[in-house]
Amino acid sequence: MKPFRLSPPAISENDVEAGCMTILALHSYKVYRLHVGIYETLDGARKIYGAPKGTPDWICIHEQHRGFLLEVKRPGAKLSPNQEVEIGLLQAQFHVAIAVVSSADELGNFLARHERSP
Repeated sequence: MKPFRLSPPAISENDVEAGCMTILALHSYKVYRLHVGIYETLDGARKIYGAPKGTPDWICIHEQHRGFLLEVKRPGAKLSPNQEVEIGLLQAQFHVAIAVVSSADELGNFLARHERSP
């Protein structure tokens, strides 16, 4: 018989997101969710168009620091092809800072660099 081993649950994207939101609040960022794709109303009468597929999850703005876009992934997850293309276009066209993180520590490291830059 195999011995009993207690193992921690896998960290989900929601767990990483919650940690990131706490860090951003502590750094006084205002954060808005960017909804992506096309949505249909419950009655089916209208379609609502969100941001293009592949757009990062969050926009983060601050009184003193430049704003940036935030894409949160669960540990070990990779960007989808749509996300790679859209992030590349946003950086090439608008030179916007984009953080792709899979842990709250990664966001903390990004903020340490981002808040120092002009």
